[in-house]
Amino acid sequence: MISFILYMKSPAFLLFLVFFPITNEIFAQDGADLEANYRNNITLDQEVISGGYFVDPPKEYEGHPYFITRNFESSEITINGLNYKEVPLLYNIWEDQVLTFHPIHKQKILIRSDKINAFTLQLDTPVSFVRLQDNPSYSHHGSGIYESLGDGPARLLIKHRKLTRSKREVSIFSKEFYEDQDYFLKKNGEVLKVVKRKQAIDFLTLEKKAVKRLSRASNLYFRTDKKDYLSLLVSLYNQAQDEKK
Repeated sequence: MISFILYMKSPAFLLFLVFFPITNEIFAQDGADLEANYRNNITLDQEVISGGYFVDPPKEYEGHPYFITRNFESSEITINGLNYKEVPLLYNIWEDQVLTFHPIHKQKILIRSDKINAFTLQLDTPVSFVRLQDNPSYSHHGSGIYESLGDGPARLLIKHRKLTRSKREVSIFSKEFYEDQDYFLKKNGEVLKVVKRKQAIDFLTLEKKAVKRLSRASNLYFRTDKKDYLSLLVSLYNQAQDEKK
């Protein structure tokens, strides 16, 4: 059953999201059973209460625009502070959009990004994302969705992006997707884009010799493994803050 239907100020948008439990059993249904379950749980058409249909990129583009997988995964999302589980989600990092699934028309539905607080994609290893209200100095902020790592006063944020480029060789594809990332540290409400190792160490007020010793012991280097290196710095900072309590 629907656990909650959230009325938004905009009359054009009532947020349906899941918000009935969608399980593997439902995905296994077809035809009349699937539609009956949908109609019993959703009182308004998703065209009215969602962010609209998503249009796939041209077939001439090689690859896909999504984060890791092009398949919907039963995941978890927080909308306006309310948490929903077992929601079929896809994250399109080309357009910076979160999508769910229309079971009748078999189409991808956009979820309004401005209503999202956070979500976790239940992949082989769960990946958590948050939405930042703004990041003024960053030109690729888009909808404000960043991967979030770290449990404490400091966090590592990663902006995953997919871009397209023309195919150089003769191919049935005119363009191909490729991925890029930007890295940020967040502490006490301040967000820093990290381009150099020294920026991160200074921002987190860490002792350089200790960082060097621990990173070498872990065989982590900023230039070749930014994610794990910066995650180590965040862990060091959060641990130091806990010890001060």
